[in-house]
Amino acid sequence: MKKRSITLVISICYNSNMIQIDSPKAPPELSQPSLPQAVRFFSPKQKKILIISTAVFFIILILSSAAFYFWLTSFKKSLVDFSISGPTQIFSGETGTFVVSYWNNTKQILQNASLTVRLPQDAVINGNKTIQHFDLGSIGIGGGGKQIVEVALIGPDKSIQKLEAALNYKPQNTTSNFENETNKEVAINGSALGVDLKISGTILPNTKNTYVIHYKNNTDKVFRNISIEAAYPNGFSLISSDRAPAKGNNNWELGDLNPNEEGDIAILGILKNTQSANFEVAIGVVENGKFYKFSQNSSQIGILAPPLEMDISVMVNNQSALAVNPGENLLFKIHYKNGAGIDLSDVVLKATLNGLMYDFSTLRTDGNFNGVDGTITWNGGNRADFKNLPSNASGDVEFQINVKTRHVMRTFRDKNLLLQIAAEMETPTVPSSLTAKSLSTAADLAVKVNTKTELKTAGYYFDATLKNSGPLPPKVDQTTTYTIHWQLTNFSNDVDNVLIKAVLPEGVSWLNKKAGAGAATLEYNDRTNELTWNVGKLTAGMGVLLDVYEVIFQVGLTPSINKVNTVVPILGESTLTGKDAFTGSDIRIISPALRTDLPDDPGVGIMKSRVQP
Repeated sequence: MKKRSITLVISICYNSNMIQIDSPKAPPELSQPSLPQAVRFFSPKQKKILIISTAVFFIILILSSAAFYFWLTSFKKSLVDFSISGPTQIFSGETGTFVVSYWNNTKQILQNASLTVRLPQDAVINGNKTIQHFDLGSIGIGGGGKQIVEVALIGPDKSIQKLEAALNYKPQNTTSNFENETNKEVAINGSALGVDLKISGTILPNTKNTYVIHYKNNTDKVFRNISIEAAYPNGFSLISSDRAPAKGNNNWELGDLNPNEEGDIAILGILKNTQSANFEVAIGVVENGKFYKFSQNSSQIGILAPPLEMDISVMVNNQSALAVNPGENLLFKIHYKNGAGIDLSDVVLKATLNGLMYDFSTLRTDGNFNGVDGTITWNGGNRADFKNLPSNASGDVEFQINVKTRHVMRTFRDKNLLLQIAAEMETPTVPSSLTAKSLSTAADLAVKVNTKTELKTAGYYFDATLKNSGPLPPKVDQTTTYTIHWQLTNFSNDVDNVLIKAVLPEGVSWLNKKAGAGAATLEYNDRTNELTWNVGKLTAGMGVLLDVYEVIFQVGLTPSINKVNTVVPILGESTLTGKDAFTGSDIRIISPALRTDLPDDPGVGIMKSRVQP
């Protein structure tokens, strides 16, 4: 500013002399340098720092932009509300209503949505499917829905049952599938249906006792297709019940059970065990043929020492037997003992025989036999010690009877035949320590009857199935063919692993011609000359109610000179082996060798059976 003031003063002073003096020009203003120009003034180190800083700035800018875009477009599955609502506790077997809810609170449409609900294994639901699947299609933004599942949960009291659900979907702007999961725990608090067993204190073994099964509907709802099942202790035999079992001897169908309805089933049975026993009963519903146990109860039965004892045995040829053959003689022995601690008066012992294979015409006994009901009775009239049986006294009664010589097979139900005996001993004398009206004991025994399997070996020259050729009678060094039939008959029981074998004698060749129902399993071993027919299972009634089971094959005989004027074998002994599927007995049958006299072919006979020169 000082310089410019001085210059102006000078200009004024010289103006009177009309002398013009130009003021000096102002210095030009400098423009800002460009970036390259500026960089030229930086040191190399400053240049390096500048470049790195610029690069970092742009990288941060790009990442921030990507993060911001991802934040705007990312999918948060936590915004999909998914839950199960319903009761937190329930009766076992009671139907509960559960609601599965799903809501889309995201900014994207949920495509291809599906819902899967997994129920406990023993849950009762329509269709009997414990995995429920629902196709939901697309769930719009802000949309959703509910799926109602009605199911009866079953389990022990105080147990926890869990329902699980999974929601699967694909958000509109993504390529991935997502799944949300949830579950609901429900406590079992008691049972909708109750069942228990009522027993009057301890019981006597081998005597008739009454057991009462009590049942009740504990709700105000109607239950349909109600069923009760009993699991008897080992050694328990059901005699009768006031309601007929629907299946076997331990299942009762009650039909519909109304609200708070209850009732009893009284059963009469004999328990043989001398130890304590466990008796179980269960109640539930039957759905699609399956029994769902809502509740079950177990009762421990106390058993007193038996005041009367009895057992049965059977002998064949002085050997104990549990499986017998047709025609055999059976010796039955019933042993008894008075363990009541007092003398017993007017003792009666009855043995009832039941079985198609008993030959009652061969019965020998000192008791009184009633042919109408098959009962033998011993009492004081035919056995003196039964008038008054002393304490701790024991004894035996015996009788003999034969098994019928042939099986009785009228229908296919006449299978797996048994010879049964049920004995009961009773007296009106009762020790003062017991409240019973009489003392009794019972025993039974079942003897299995072995099947009878027959193997017949028949040979023919004149056969309608496989035609034969060659000279008859056979001639030296010439081949004559024969047709052989193996025929099987089997009576009352299936036979497993049936195998038949035979060896071709010298001079006999296998012609590999076979027919009949068993042809596919007949094989020949040319190294051992052995024929093997692997029959496998031979059913009961084969050849009796059904056609004979057979295989047919052809062999060739070429006799040598040393066989002249003899009847020669064309098949060795045939041996059948197998196992009776009912009795477990091994079966072994031998059919004699077959010779050229062919007794089953009336066109041959002895005159055409001897080898000719």
